[in-house]
Amino acid sequence: MTTSTMEGAGHGPTRPRTIRITVNRQPVDLLGREVTGLEVKQAAIAQGVAIKMNFQLSAKHGDHYKVIGDTDSITVHENEEFLAVAPDDNS
Repeated sequence: MTTSTMEGAGHGPTRPRTIRITVNRQPVDLLGREVTGLEVKQAAIAQGVAIKMNFQLSAKHGDHYKVIGDTDSITVHENEEFLAVAPDDNS
């Protein structure tokens, strides 16, 4: 018998790819591309970024930032930049 004609059958789901982003200029690794704003903040905190869960998260798009809510689902890209600021920071 030669190689199977059903390549990939029975191998289960593939492992999520690690995506490196930055939050407040610090590297953060995420498992998979589909995440929520809350998951980005949780990963950043777990990896030592000095933010809190109540910080407002924004994604950089060109020369401006788009606010990402905790329940917003987003697709992240390698080296994408995020900014997390305290709710009372008006910068």
